[in-house]
Amino acid sequence: MKKTTRRKFILRGLGVFVIGGVIAWFKKNSVFRWLILKNNNGDLAMSSAPRVGEELCVLTSQQVEGPFFLAAPNRRNVKEDCEGKDLNLTLQIVSAWDCSPIEGAIVEIWHCDAEGIYSGYPEELAHDIWKTLNLTGIRGAHVEPLNEKRFLRGAQITDANGIVEFETIFPGWYEPRAPHIHFKVISGDQDCLTSQFYFEPAFCNRVYSSQEPYLKYGDSPFTPDNDFVIGQFEEANGLQLDMIWNSDIPLEASAIIGVERNGVG
Repeated sequence: MKKTTRRKFILRGLGVFVIGGVIAWFKKNSVFRWLILKNNNGDLAMSSAPRVGEELCVLTSQQVEGPFFLAAPNRRNVKEDCEGKDLNLTLQIVSAWDCSPIEGAIVEIWHCDAEGIYSGYPEELAHDIWKTLNLTGIRGAHVEPLNEKRFLRGAQITDANGIVEFETIFPGWYEPRAPHIHFKVISGDQDCLTSQFYFEPAFCNRVYSSQEPYLKYGDSPFTPDNDFVIGQFEEANGLQLDMIWNSDIPLEASAIIGVERNGVG
């Protein structure tokens, strides 16, 4: 092979390699999404949280706090100016040992808006896996807030029956997580539980395919069956939040959260 021909061959090969690399770079979100969607949590048994009023409680399973936790303002209505399907959420904190209500506990919730955006963080993270992982890392380490917004975050103190109520909206979805609501329970000086509520995919997509502004991104490809966070845990007791559909009024949901205090339920 002549030198000029060999040089052309090498340059052509390098060109194909570079072009392939450029294409892969621009499709990196699709690649990451494809890899995550291949995850399978088929062996995970997720149980529904008992509803408030039922004579039943379980030790609610732990989940990670995630990268977007911020201390929340004390308030019942967390919506601010967020648009979406209204949701009235009632939570009861009880001892998992004897189901007795825990009074005076702090309960915090936080979740994304209808388009997958968390207050305090850049909007473009919601549907860009690459940017999200670049900011949080694969383990989802905590990230300090980058702006002053605090919508869809709130804290309440349980009453004598262990109950708190929140007025919020149904969360949207973001790359690469199944739709969820984060919550944290603090009793005295003890952080009793940090976890997340999940939903039936069919219910999520009923909202996402019929309500504004969820229609912008439509159905979620991420579900508890392929969510990489929930798959890190062997148990998911009481983590499915069963919803009550209301067409023209707020959705309703309630859950009894069973916790341990100082190693005892």
